[in-house]
Amino acid sequence: MNRFAIDVLDEARQRAYEKPIPAEPAMRLALAWLAVNRLGEPYLIEQFWASATKPARPDDSNGYCRKRDLQVCINRWTFLAKQRRL
Repeated sequence: MNRFAIDVLDEARQRAYEKPIPAEPAMRLALAWLAVNRLGEPYLIEQFWASATKPARPDDSNGYCRKRDLQVCINRWTFLAKQRRL
């Protein structure tokens, strides 16, 4: 289930690269799953949510920060999910 939640968020990450996406039930459920299972730290969950659903910061003209922030979250959760399986 952890891997499935991360896959849902990774798909949302890909769609949110260029512009904010609407807050979808699947994304909310996946983030809640990671929080309940203590796989996602609260600050990373908030960062992912803000980066995916809110407009880019004024100083982020080409979207680099949005892409980086989303990828950092996915990388961290993927790493933690692998550690828990061992």
